[in-house]
Amino acid sequence: MDVLNGKRRGLVWLFVAISLLPLWAAQRTDHHLLGEDPLITLTFAKNLARGDGFVFNHPPPVLGTTSPLFAVLVAALDRLLPFADLTAIAVWLSAACWIAVLWFFVWFAGDLRLSSWQVLAIAGAVTATGWVTRLDFEAYLFAALLVLAIALHARGRPVAAGVVAALLFLTRGEGLLLIGVLAVATAVSDLRGRTPRPTGPVASATARLAIGFGIPVLAWAAYALPTFGSVLPNTLAAKIAQGSSGLWQPFLGQLVRVWIPGWGRPLALAAAPSLSIAWVLIAVGLVVLVRRASPLLLLVAWTAAYVVGYAALGVAGYPWYACPVFLTLAVLLGVGLGSVAQWLAARVRPRAAAFGLAVVCLAAVLLPLGMATARAGRPPSQRQLAYFELARWFREHASRDASIAYHEVGYLGYYTDNRIVDLLGLVTPGLTEHVAAGDFAWGFRRERPDYLVYLEGSRFFEGILRDPGFQAVYRPVATLDGFDGKSLTIFRRNGGR
Repeated sequence: MDVLNGKRRGLVWLFVAISLLPLWAAQRTDHHLLGEDPLITLTFAKNLARGDGFVFNHPPPVLGTTSPLFAVLVAALDRLLPFADLTAIAVWLSAACWIAVLWFFVWFAGDLRLSSWQVLAIAGAVTATGWVTRLDFEAYLFAALLVLAIALHARGRPVAAGVVAALLFLTRGEGLLLIGVLAVATAVSDLRGRTPRPTGPVASATARLAIGFGIPVLAWAAYALPTFGSVLPNTLAAKIAQGSSGLWQPFLGQLVRVWIPGWGRPLALAAAPSLSIAWVLIAVGLVVLVRRASPLLLLVAWTAAYVVGYAALGVAGYPWYACPVFLTLAVLLGVGLGSVAQWLAARVRPRAAAFGLAVVCLAAVLLPLGMATARAGRPPSQRQLAYFELARWFREHASRDASIAYHEVGYLGYYTDNRIVDLLGLVTPGLTEHVAAGDFAWGFRRERPDYLVYLEGSRFFEGILRDPGFQAVYRPVATLDGFDGKSLTIFRRNGGR
């Protein structure tokens, strides 16, 4: 690729500088006050690092994390780096994956049919629109594996592409869609005779892709099926149940009405906020990819399948579900922006003026995006601070074998060693059909926990608090400051620990 030749060393050093920005974002992150949902995965990582297996503090084993691979990687790094906090390891791992995304576009630029200007613009766009508030979970690991699998497929390495696609699936379940996209592309290429014929015993690239995918997945199935009874996490069923309850906003509505318009807003016209130069550049980028028949069209195809699949399943809309869509938008914007810069550099004379104009073009788009992203780094929220103090209360006042029921269990799981009853069913199996019906009391009655945490005014506790049996058996023992003007009241069962 020409970005790496002697005449372009300045661009390489620019990439090095860009790569420092994810590290800066990781350094700014409060490693102790992370997101509620990421701490669910990190609770599993905590127990894996201790040698207790895939448990949420107490047996039985349960696959309650969306990302078993991220949990395993963080746990392994925690064993290798005992001096580091596990939460900090998770953040720095995500930052490293963010950097990897940028450099994959450099290393595989020729295979992806990208010019130097396009690679530079993609790296700038992926950095400028970075998910600085999502460094605590698997979003960037997923992004890195997604790009790498497509790049390996473009290079003609079907076995390696299959292995990486399998790891993508073990990072998040929607990664399974990529093996279908790659399989269709490989089969079409095989039929047209465009795939180089291998010399080994397996002649079909499609078969080699399947073999690569099958090795990690079969290894995982050999462990997961006898341990959990399934290779898929409980979280998808739980999110579908939440969507069915009607108490959460649906994924598709949030994506179309809130997340995507918000993503393009930094480049919107002041007089017309719904009109953004971002959509023009994305359209240009898509046209360029189609004309070049770039393998990055597979990223677009996967994203379309992802959106359609999540919409069809009716899952609840959580903001981080937009991250893969944002990655694709950033890549398309980068291709479009890089193509415009390349055109300016080639048409304008003298060359020095052309180069300067192209750089100004890049800066005019990337700087507004980057400033919006930099402002996204914020201090811990009231919710995070309240949950941290809630976990502290249980460490100081409850025995380790006491059970605690609540509907958000990340902080309680990670910062205590108690058995946690998840009223939404993510880490407490067997509740999803009741959650789908809007019944959050059924699991509470089944589990009879020692403690219940009640968030003032929350809809999840209405059936529990109205139950005469609850009023007869449980009594309030503490009230803590909550968030959004609401308190957290802790109830203890008579005879509870």
